Amino acid sequence: MMKLLSVNVSLPKEVSYKGKTVRTGIYKEPVNGRIAIKKLNLEGDGQADLIGHGGEMRAVYVYSYDNYAPWAQELGRNDFSYGQFGENFTVQGMLDHEIHIGDQFKIGTAIFEVSQPRVPCYKLAMKMDVPDFYSRILKSGRLGFYFRVLTEGEVGAGDAIIPHKIQSPAGINISQINELMYFDKHNYEAIEKALSLKALSPGWSDTFKDRLAKKEREIEEQKAYQALRVSKIVEESETIRSYYLSTPDEELASFQAGQFLPIKLDIPRQYQSVYRTYTISNAPGESYYRLSIKREDAPADTPNAYPGVSSNYFHSHVQEGSEIMAAKPRGKFYLASDSRLPLVFISAGVGITPMISMLEALLAQQDPRAVYFIHGARNGKEHAFKEQIQAIQKNHPQVKACIAYSKPLDSDTLEKDYQVKGRLHLDIIKENIQFNPQANFYVCGPNRFMQDMLLGLKDWGVALDCLHFELFNSTSEQINLSSFLKAEQSTQGPSSSTFTFSFLDSNLEAPWDEAYENILEFAEAKGLSPDFSCRAGVCHTCTTPMTSGQVSYDPEPLQEPDPGEVLICCSKPTSNIQLKL
Repeated sequence: MMKLLSVNVSLPKEVSYKGKTVRTGIYKEPVNGRIAIKKLNLEGDGQADLIGHGGEMRAVYVYSYDNYAPWAQELGRNDFSYGQFGENFTVQGMLDHEIHIGDQFKIGTAIFEVSQPRVPCYKLAMKMDVPDFYSRILKSGRLGFYFRVLTEGEVGAGDAIIPHKIQSPAGINISQINELMYFDKHNYEAIEKALSLKALSPGWSDTFKDRLAKKEREIEEQKAYQALRVSKIVEESETIRSYYLSTPDEELASFQAGQFLPIKLDIPRQYQSVYRTYTISNAPGESYYRLSIKREDAPADTPNAYPGVSSNYFHSHVQEGSEIMAAKPRGKFYLASDSRLPLVFISAGVGITPMISMLEALLAQQDPRAVYFIHGARNGKEHAFKEQIQAIQKNHPQVKACIAYSKPLDSDTLEKDYQVKGRLHLDIIKENIQFNPQANFYVCGPNRFMQDMLLGLKDWGVALDCLHFELFNSTSEQINLSSFLKAEQSTQGPSSSTFTFSFLDSNLEAPWDEAYENILEFAEAKGLSPDFSCRAGVCHTCTTPMTSGQVSYDPEPLQEPDPGEVLICCSKPTSNIQLKL
């Protein structure tokens, strides 16, 4: 027999907990006599946190007295009283596995409907004086549930609980939906069944809808990625290792020399997939992609900083035979097709990877253009592709190479291994090329190197349209050269736009400038610092809420963002736009 044993209420009050003052209504006390039941609450009751508690779907919290004895035994206590677990109704005969979402009961003159289970929080642990109680009650399956008030009325201790409209036993009971919410999160068939329950509270329904939507996104994402197998690994230098990726089952997607390969890694102890983009360092037309990856250790001046997650995973764990999930190559940093103008490749460190791809492509095409290949490395041990560049220069007179070592070793030979001692700088470029302001300059390397080189080339007279560059990492200290150069370009002439940009969280409004390739560059030029990583529509780091407006994408993202969001690294506005940035 189901029975209402006690009605418990409390208005919010302040208590001290772990050195802080906490406002809570969890300290419920039994009341005598009959009490009015309203749509949102019981007479004399209140909640301090109206986001997590209370409201129409959580008007009354119900807990069965049948659970008191198991808790008393488990905790070794005998001090429990009605309202012990913060419940409004202490009842008898209503265990979680017996009660279904949508069940309706008449108590006194009021009618109630079961809407959702309880969601425990730290205040319950505070009330029970058991630090981890919110996790213990969750694992126990003895959580209790909430009533929605269908018909207002009066109740009192001792009232019978009369079934009014009971769901089929094939419905979802409180224990089952708790399992689905917290422990069986990928049971999509059960989630769809839960979403068919009209009585389920919107909060729980929205969570389940999000899971289904995430599943659909993951399915679409899987279509964008294919499994490639590591067929060979080659040590290019002390810090750079090449991984040859191929697949025996299908032909690899084509690419242009200089483009990168988006990859997705599921790395142990990372809470979500890791997305990275690595330049393909071989020429197009091969049966493989070659990724030449530098192991990124923690900076010497900040040894407590994290090393590169992806690069260290490759160097420490990826072996021949390993599978890597990769999407189609992409990127706007690739070799220009004009065969008349000379080319200048300027790189430092692992920035050599797109340059070696472009150089190999030119040689494969028997391109007659003059090529200046200028590269900076620390020394011979860290100089990747050294023997290959030496062989190319020997066999192809149109290729002029100049190598600078900032800290050569005793084993490094001047003129043979390198031509200049010291860091690569603009004067070395000037001394080793025949200047042509219309030549195509390709630059890639660390951030500071990029800044000095690109601004120096601009000041030297190289046309902005002839400067091609790629930023292969991103830090909060990075000066965004793309935005800077675009800003310089936009000052050289009018840039008409009828679109107005509003950055709501920054109280900034400005007309859109067509000189910028995407919203991210525009925001950076306006002094904002949005989060980003790939700058290519791959990783979703730059996802930003969009309250109004429309955008177009170039390139198209691998996976569309959720409704109401935009990837600012690869989008432009097509109307007035408002972003929460």
